[in-house]
Amino acid sequence: MSDEFDRASEAEELHREFAIKAIRARQNAKFSGHCVYCNETITQGSFCGAECREDYEQEQKFKRITGNR
Repeated sequence: MSDEFDRASEAEELHREFAIKAIRARQNAKFSGHCVYCNETITQGSFCGAECREDYEQEQKFKRITGNR
C-alpha cells in the first residue's frame, strides 16, 4: 500500500516542479507584442486571452508527457 502512496507523492511533486518551472519561464519571457500561442497582436502580457493561455499550457503539458519538448 505504501508503494501507491509513494508513487502518488512522487507524481504530485513532479507536477508541482513542472508548474513552477512553467511559471518562472513565463515571468522571464520578454514582451514581444504578440500572443505566444496564436501570434495575435497584444499590448501587454504573453497571451491574448485565457483560451490561448489554456491551450498553450495543455500543449506544453502534452509535450512534456510525450517527451517532445
